Amino acid sequence: MPTNTGMTPERYQLLSELFAAACERRGDDRAAFLDEACAGDDALRRAVEELLAADQKLHGLLEKPLVEFESTIPGDKIGPYRIETKLGEGGMGVVFRAMDTRLNRPVAIKFLPGDLADAAARRRFQREAQMASSLNHPHILTVYDADEFEGRQYLVTEFVDGGTLGDWANAERRTWRQIVDLLVGVADGLATAHAAGILHRDIKPENILITRSGYAKLADFGLAKLAEDPAPREETGTLTEGRTRPGMVIGTIAYMSPEQASGKPLDARSDVFSFGVMLYEVLAGRKPFAAATNLKLLQTIVHGTPQALEDGTPPALRAVVEKALEKDPADRYQSMREMVVDLRRLARQSAEAPAPRMQRQARALKRAAAALIMLVLVAGSAFIYFHSARPASPAPLEYTALTSFADSATSPALSPDGRMLTFIRGTETFEGPGEIYVKILPDGEPVQLTHDGVHKMSPVFAPGGDRIVYSVVGNARDWDTWTVPVLGGEPSRLLANASALTWIGTGRGGRPRVLFSEWGVGTHLSIITSTENRSEPRTVYAPPSPRGMAHRSYLSPDRKQMLVVEMEGGWRPCRLVAFEGGAAGKPVGPSPAQCTNAAWSPDGKWMYLSVNTGNGYHIWRQKFPDGAPEQVTFGATEEEGIAFAPDGRSFVTSVGTRVSTLWVHDSRGERQITSEGYASLPSFSGDGKKLYYLLRSVANRRYVSGELWATNLETGQKERLLSDFLMEHYSISPDGNRIVFAAIDDTGHTPVWLATLDGRTAPRRLSTINGTRTFFGANGDVYFLGGESETQTFVYRVREDGSGLQKAIEKVINYFYDVSPDAKSLAVFDGRGAQVYSTDGGSLINVCTICGAAGGENRGTTPPAVRWSPDGKFLYLNDRTAAGQQYAIPLPPGRNLPPLPPSGIRSQADLTALAGARVIHEALAFIGPNPSVYAFPRVTTQRNIYRVSLP
Repeated sequence: MPTNTGMTPERYQLLSELFAAACERRGDDRAAFLDEACAGDDALRRAVEELLAADQKLHGLLEKPLVEFESTIPGDKIGPYRIETKLGEGGMGVVFRAMDTRLNRPVAIKFLPGDLADAAARRRFQREAQMASSLNHPHILTVYDADEFEGRQYLVTEFVDGGTLGDWANAERRTWRQIVDLLVGVADGLATAHAAGILHRDIKPENILITRSGYAKLADFGLAKLAEDPAPREETGTLTEGRTRPGMVIGTIAYMSPEQASGKPLDARSDVFSFGVMLYEVLAGRKPFAAATNLKLLQTIVHGTPQALEDGTPPALRAVVEKALEKDPADRYQSMREMVVDLRRLARQSAEAPAPRMQRQARALKRAAAALIMLVLVAGSAFIYFHSARPASPAPLEYTALTSFADSATSPALSPDGRMLTFIRGTETFEGPGEIYVKILPDGEPVQLTHDGVHKMSPVFAPGGDRIVYSVVGNARDWDTWTVPVLGGEPSRLLANASALTWIGTGRGGRPRVLFSEWGVGTHLSIITSTENRSEPRTVYAPPSPRGMAHRSYLSPDRKQMLVVEMEGGWRPCRLVAFEGGAAGKPVGPSPAQCTNAAWSPDGKWMYLSVNTGNGYHIWRQKFPDGAPEQVTFGATEEEGIAFAPDGRSFVTSVGTRVSTLWVHDSRGERQITSEGYASLPSFSGDGKKLYYLLRSVANRRYVSGELWATNLETGQKERLLSDFLMEHYSISPDGNRIVFAAIDDTGHTPVWLATLDGRTAPRRLSTINGTRTFFGANGDVYFLGGESETQTFVYRVREDGSGLQKAIEKVINYFYDVSPDAKSLAVFDGRGAQVYSTDGGSLINVCTICGAAGGENRGTTPPAVRWSPDGKFLYLNDRTAAGQQYAIPLPPGRNLPPLPPSGIRSQADLTALAGARVIHEALAFIGPNPSVYAFPRVTTQRNIYRVSLP
């Protein structure tokens, strides 16, 4: 803005009106108009002419073609980058999609305009590129490279092909919860930039890029600042700050803060305001400030008040937006971090906001029509009164307890007539130790049918209701279907290599047919249908990945469709496939999400799913085949398992909570360290004085994820560390100063990060590859288990500066246990047993076939099957057989393995025969500096079966 006009509100208004009128005039008419209108006020005349010149210059720049690159065609190479296609161009340059031929990945290349090619602009460009590339954050567009080609500066960034925030918002009507979930990560990225001393100054929907998976990234860091000057005009207040992309002058001005619009110095609170404008626009579908001309718009920003958001926006969210849009910076959030805290609190709310006004009006109209029909049919004034008094919102769900155990009941199923309930009395909702029970509804006593303590899953009634079948889970792929009579008796095996079996009617000759999961090669589980004696088999669905595991299947009432619960490195969204096979089907339910159970409503119109979308497991439903997912159950408890009553008016599910507290055993005995929440993955500092652990967040989207905490074992003082991250796994460096970890983001991805525990430097992202297990190596190396895709995972090695990424083992690895203290050995699991890989010679040694993978939902409370003591004197092995013991094995000096049987350890006898082997009596011990010091979890689960009546 011009600064020499003695700006007051009245003078600002006059300047705005003169500028708007002069814009409509040309040539001598404009000059005569200004002579008369300004009437000797030379300062005002100069201010109007300056604005007119700036406006004309801006439009000229934005319309100027970049002729220097019109000859660029697909296939041209610029260094290692092969040009593929032009994405767009404008005042800030031209953007191409290209392929990085070194790393075989798509990138975006932005060339800066030729008028930014002087020496000062080059220096500024390099400085801005360095700042942008230093912002390692999952919600900030990653800068890969910056260089010069034929005198033009260019920037190389990651390629994002899902459009902009504006595209995302316009694609369909978004709920406030979806909007907050998407943008809270962007707000966190902006807070990280502010902490690094960098302002964005061009926050707008066009600078928020969305990946195809629905993940938001903040783009163009530093470029708005770069665009201010090629000349030393940074503080002149001219409108050059809007120069970004074609047609974006007004759009950029619309997101300016009042101080930015007035040409005043800026700080982080200006970005807070711009973010608030953007958030308001996505929520309301309109900008908070609008005007006919640029200058009037600037005046409105400085002095105007936006219209209130719709009633459908929760009051707490309206308060966040209003605080961000305060005119006086002193009244706004004083940092982006404060705003992030409030947005995250909103994101953790368990229920969606009330529907927007138009939806409520539509529902009210439907209710009114229904009332009118009832009036015509019954013509009773009493009924009219009753109907008009109905509540405006749906009736709440009615819960009826069917069991009341002090411990846990899971995996409910109903008999075909709905009169009996079966379930597993045990803590695990997938598979685990427990016993089969049956109960006559509504008030019969639960009767225990099995007494063997083996791992079980998925009980169901046989068609006649006289027996119950269930899966027995043994070692490796030893999963069989067993049956037990409802009236009691000895269990017997029905089918080998068959789990989650259900009956699906009869086949040829009236023979009963069943549907079940069958282990194939490696860790592959397919859905098979056959007769009860396994004749006439047919594969219904085989996951496309060799590591895909289709664990459960649910046939629709018309026998044409099937819901599949599948796992691949973790639970996936449920899948809808045709029962006749031949197609991969499609995911159903919310996404990203973990789906562990499913069911069809008896009429086949609804698909019900037990799903974790980030706030625990709850029941969702989706109208078949293409309805929008709807959440059915809410609250602090979790609900898993779904079985419908025959009339379709209710279903049964397991409702409850789980708490994990951590304890430490040392020379002082046993003592409790944590008392609330779900604590997991404990590890000791090198000196044994601190215990680190993860405390599960409400917003966990994987088996193990949480915030990092540390407790001083001498003073008991607790401290939360790196609060911006939800970690999947972590390792502390031997010196106790650094941490390497895999952190889960809003899309469920888990890139690998390195950080200092004292917060002296910003966390550094080492790789965008999803990681699940991370470890320090030697000489500045980091090892992690991960993969570019979820079909295959490898052990990778990368330098602590992020360079030198390569596979450490050239074969697919299922699980990564540990790195030896000298970093010469890696302990892994390949699906058949525990192995140790030598980084010196590259050989794999079979260590233990009875030492399981420690994967699944409980891996945060189950120690790895193989690991080394910090001083390298002991190897710790977990026996995964029924004995379930843990052993400390002394190691010969300079060796990472004890003398082993030729085929590795294959029995408990092999373990006990190892020289010096001793039992650690706590099977869940996470061992510290020596075998006498360890941490261990105590998990308390309280779940019961409830009937949930649908309104």
